[in-house]
Amino acid sequence: MTEGTMTEMETQGDAEAKARATLLWRCWPDGKKWCPRCHAPSPYALAEGRLRCGACRYTFHDFTGRWLNLSGLSPAKWLNLARAFAQDANTREAAERANISYNTAFKALTVLRLAILAQGTDARQLLGAQTGLGDLFSSGKLCTAPEAPTGDVPVYGILSQGQRVFVDMVPELTAESVLHFNHNFHLRVARLGHILITDRYKTYDGLVLCGDDRLPYHYLLRHQGQPFAESGSPFWLYARDRLRHFKGLSARRFPLYLKELELRFNRQGEDLLPLFLDALCAPIPTPAA
Repeated sequence: MTEGTMTEMETQGDAEAKARATLLWRCWPDGKKWCPRCHAPSPYALAEGRLRCGACRYTFHDFTGRWLNLSGLSPAKWLNLARAFAQDANTREAAERANISYNTAFKALTVLRLAILAQGTDARQLLGAQTGLGDLFSSGKLCTAPEAPTGDVPVYGILSQGQRVFVDMVPELTAESVLHFNHNFHLRVARLGHILITDRYKTYDGLVLCGDDRLPYHYLLRHQGQPFAESGSPFWLYARDRLRHFKGLSARRFPLYLKELELRFNRQGEDLLPLFLDALCAPIPTPAA
């Protein structure tokens, strides 16, 4: 092995060690570890970095039960990917900067978007049965799930409060409700691919949903002239331009992108990397029923 190769390996090793230390600190900021299964404190160390709970005998490691453990990425690759994502890189650009394949990056960014969504006050609702997002992760693994929810297509409301915006599920509404309001009560609706955005509805700046081929898009009333959404909420104008770049956006994954864009809109001008790393290092909640 040449000296140059040794230096490169040492550099990579240093980067991995520093990245691991960064993530460990965010997982255990006070250095006190606990069991991810029963939450008993003070597990004892085993070989090869594993830990065992003295109460329930569960064997785990430092990242067990946390979002970053749903992917097979090393700490350094996670840092590079999260840094690229914080700088608004797309999936292909983020994959190149992390030196991983596109498919691996897509799966890892799905994990990151799930982690972002899970930090919200409405996380339990959004990870519940109505969206089917909870089906994307199970038993510490990222799962393959149908891209379309099996039930009614959820509807989300855009609510502005000062300079901030909140995107909430409106559980009493479905895609069929929106079509009904459009046809019978003249609620104006515009279409962006499979996405529908409405005019103001009650306290909301608008309602938004992402359907699939089951929805009768041809049923929508036709409006002449410039689409009303051009003068809609600042958040929608911000989100619309970014949603156009996501290829094959599915009904199931739609709230992941909405909550990501909500965060980006509310934190414009801030460094998002610390927020993303904190989300990745947070414990995975139990999916709501």
